[in-house]
Amino acid sequence: MENPMADRISIDEAQGHLKDLIAGLAPGAELVITDDDKPVAKLVSEQRKLAEFRKPGLGKGMISIVRDDDAHLDDFADYMQ
Repeated sequence: MENPMADRISIDEAQGHLKDLIAGLAPGAELVITDDDKPVAKLVSEQRKLAEFRKPGLGKGMISIVRDDDAHLDDFADYMQ
């Protein structure tokens, strides 16, 4: 069933402006493309995903420290004063 609130554009009008039409769609918005005033296609923008909160501990075990070694800092002694 077609959404009566969807914007409409003819295929002739849309032909050279597809990139701009897609960029202008709000999340979840629809754009009906018509040919002779009959719907032939529909552009539907993706819904934006809500940010998920990260849970502590997801990276546990992904990093391992081989050894405690401050010798590599000797090259930066002049900058750390």
